[in-house]
Amino acid sequence: MPSRSPRKMVPAITAQASPKSATIHEIAEAAGVSIASVSRALNGKPGISDKLRAHILEISERIQYQPSAAARQLISGKNAVVGISMMRHSFELRPYYSLLFRNLTLELHKRGMVPVTVSYDETAGLKEQAGSAILLGNEPGDLRPQLLRDQGVPFLRVDQPDPGFSIRTDGLDGIYQATRHLIDQGRHRIGYIGEELALPLEPIFRVNGFRRALDEAGLAAAREIPVPFSYNPTLNAYRLMRRLLEAEPLPFDALACETDEHALGCIAAFEDQGIEVPRQVAVTGFDDLPLLAEHLTTVRQDIPQLAAQAVKLLGDAIAGAPPRQVLMPVELILRETT
Repeated sequence: MPSRSPRKMVPAITAQASPKSATIHEIAEAAGVSIASVSRALNGKPGISDKLRAHILEISERIQYQPSAAARQLISGKNAVVGISMMRHSFELRPYYSLLFRNLTLELHKRGMVPVTVSYDETAGLKEQAGSAILLGNEPGDLRPQLLRDQGVPFLRVDQPDPGFSIRTDGLDGIYQATRHLIDQGRHRIGYIGEELALPLEPIFRVNGFRRALDEAGLAAAREIPVPFSYNPTLNAYRLMRRLLEAEPLPFDALACETDEHALGCIAAFEDQGIEVPRQVAVTGFDDLPLLAEHLTTVRQDIPQLAAQAVKLLGDAIAGAPPRQVLMPVELILRETT
């Protein structure tokens, strides 16, 4: 996430306000502006500077302001409300989804729209709350897209392909870049670890980039390690790697990981076994999560830009434009683990 410089310190009592108690009055007080200015910022209306608008939106995010869907419908109609649907606990426990949700919220506010969270199991009733939807995550037998199509609700899928509107980052190319970097460094015994390996293979899976890079170099995978799904992937990866290292000598000289969280779990296991990173084993991640990936060679996906393009694409879906799919580029970031 890019750093910001707020104009004014938010009072401690405001910063700790819960999503239910935060009000437009608190935003105005924290920003030192009128309620009218806050309304203009949240509804994407003219009359204030871009700098002040960004400042107000930052404070609304910080105190987790979320006007009720009912109140918004009275003002602008149900079409101003966007239901953000995600898997159980994804927002609370997966840093990627937390970052994505925050950025989607900011982008929707800029366009005068209000996000409401809708759990996976509540999708059938989404039409009663919102005029459109953004679907995050994926579960086996995901029924949400068909439910929304049947109800005529415009929607966008993020990080999953869809014949309608969808947007995702190019994870396959990102892992390809990371694996090519490891090969170019002279690493020839390269492994891969991730949750995708525990699922039926799909064309968009990141592991396909790993395999393509190895094929081009005439190499075989040293090991592919499936990780069962968990809301704590770091701990899961740590336990799997510890068991592997206790059972046999280190089987690879480099490891490409599906996520930063998997990478950090594996690095902790290597450290506990006295294995030096990157001298004995190089490690790459994916996501470039703030704080978590501070020292990690990883693949960066621009989450603010992904959110901005997602909201723009949702606008096309609402307007009845022809469906289209957007693939966002990624960037390999070199740090201390390779």
